[in-house]
Amino acid sequence: METKILVIVYASFFAAAFIKGATGLGFVSLCLPVISSFIDIRTAIPLVILPSLLSNVMLIAETKRFTESMRRFWLLYLSAFPGLYAGISLLHHAGNTPAKIVLGAVSIAYSIFLLFRIELTIGRDVERRITIPVGLANGFLNGFTGTQVMPILPYLIALDLDRRLLISAINLGFTFSTLVLLIFLNQFDFLSAGILKSSIAGVVPVAVGIYLGGKVRHRLSDDRFRMAILLILMVIGINLIITSG
Repeated sequence: METKILVIVYASFFAAAFIKGATGLGFVSLCLPVISSFIDIRTAIPLVILPSLLSNVMLIAETKRFTESMRRFWLLYLSAFPGLYAGISLLHHAGNTPAKIVLGAVSIAYSIFLLFRIELTIGRDVERRITIPVGLANGFLNGFTGTQVMPILPYLIALDLDRRLLISAINLGFTFSTLVLLIFLNQFDFLSAGILKSSIAGVVPVAVGIYLGGKVRHRLSDDRFRMAILLILMVIGINLIITSG
């Protein structure tokens, strides 16, 4: 990749990691649409894999809720795997343009969700019935577009989890999906030595961003970060759809 593209990639990694360090989520949702505006999404998705994995692990370690998350949400994580395979298969056959349009639409949907503070409440009976469909849908969108937050984020928020468990649960889901996605990407020949080298180098700005973001987590309100994220996602989502052709 050209030097200017790598600068954009690593700057996106740092900014997204900083926001994730401060809010607990948002790394892929922020940096992937930006990067996909400059390069093919089939290159962008594997490029963000390793930095995304690092950001997830750092947040899981900080929350110290691994066991509780696994005990309650193991079926949600497991059910994402066939969805991942279906999504990456579709990406392989459909190509760049449809995936960019869907990614743009998901980014806009996520920003609307944040903007309107859509409040849903899911009881334990409903949780058991929809866990597998949510996992499948999340895996499919992850495989096809690289995005990881929809619909798992609104689903977990609707369960009224405390903040540390929410951050642990969603990042654990991200981690498992990322590891499986890495295998599928290799199977469909989306990985190359050059992409892996660039991805590995990206862990440095991510680690710095997560660390600095964590420092300001308790100093800035969630409302300000929510507003910043939704505005960025809205603009990026619209741009992806407009430029997808």
